[in-house]
Amino acid sequence: MVQLDPDGIRRGPGLALHAYASMLGLIADGRLQAGEPILIERLTEHLGTSQTAVCEAVMRLVQEGLATEGPDGRLRMISLSESYVRNVYLVRGALEGLCTELATPHIRVEDLVQLRALIHETADALARSDARPYLRSDTQLHALIIRATTNTVLLTALQALQPHVNLIHRYVQRIEGAHLLSSHQEHLEIVAAIADRDTVRARYAMEQHIRNTGERIGRLLGL
Repeated sequence: MVQLDPDGIRRGPGLALHAYASMLGLIADGRLQAGEPILIERLTEHLGTSQTAVCEAVMRLVQEGLATEGPDGRLRMISLSESYVRNVYLVRGALEGLCTELATPHIRVEDLVQLRALIHETADALARSDARPYLRSDTQLHALIIRATTNTVLLTALQALQPHVNLIHRYVQRIEGAHLLSSHQEHLEIVAAIADRDTVRARYAMEQHIRNTGERIGRLLGL
């Protein structure tokens, strides 16, 4: 039975790994966003771990291009730029396009039926400025493809890229507009190709969708 230390601070091996995983969680749920300063003492208190572990975790984020250290030693999450977004989505498109090709023969018909029903709700919702069905269908589409992919090397590469995608995704969720309608149409093309079991068309549709998404987000950043 695991017992907590009286002061609530985590101790023992793997502290830096725990702090790193927790910080990735903060990025994923939007509590650590692009451009924000990284306050070591506040993170230490929030995560309930040691300051050394948090510093090691932050240095790992710096090494992975998710955070920067200024000349004065101050740490902050990276700011989003057009080139950064386009580069992330270019790589993501290549990886997830291949995932889609490999997954297409294995995705169940009943899962496609549920996904199509959700996607078809999206257009009317977007016309009412309600982006929630789009966000649900986007999440479900990508998750469905990942679940049907068994290539572990490919999945590991995607997992390494995911924190960068999450950082960008949390930014773009705050912006509604025509770019969501464009993405919605691309979702329809991807699902149609999967339903036809056309692996080449499905891969191309997914890769182009993600590349286009990167271009759209890049343009929004340039406004």
